[in-house]
Amino acid sequence: MTRAAERMVERPAGVYGGAMREQQDRPIGYWAKHLDTLINQEFERILHEDDVTRRQWQTLTTLSWGARTVASLRETLSAFRCDEDDSLEAALEVLSRRGWLHDDGATLSLTEAGLAAHEEVRGHVESIREELARGISEADYRTTVDTLRQMCDNLAGVTEAH
Repeated sequence: MTRAAERMVERPAGVYGGAMREQQDRPIGYWAKHLDTLINQEFERILHEDDVTRRQWQTLTTLSWGARTVASLRETLSAFRCDEDDSLEAALEVLSRRGWLHDDGATLSLTEAGLAAHEEVRGHVESIREELARGISEADYRTTVDTLRQMCDNLAGVTEAH
């Protein structure tokens, strides 16, 4: 018996046929993009239920770590994706109007209500992360994240060189 035939016998029926085979053959770029899309859809659903935009969530999270200047906040959040109409200024205005933000003229910080709102939304966001990792060991999750980070570093080096 050939090695390929042995592998087919070792695997349950259907693993090498049809759609299952097609899914197995998809490249990492497909899975990375598909996962990104699913994560973003879930984040949008959860945040919508909490009546918070992505930029508001990012702002709440960043300020939960401590007071920041607007410039520092802008720099930190520049790495995160958000819709064009979901600007930092719009987020700050809404958070302030809700009583979640304190501006002492030099720095921005969360009020007690803002900290409570952050904790509530954070619990919902954590449920997404828990669902994402369901059935995956901590070691496998860590290996996957480390591998993806290394792939990003590899391609970032190539991109910077050109």
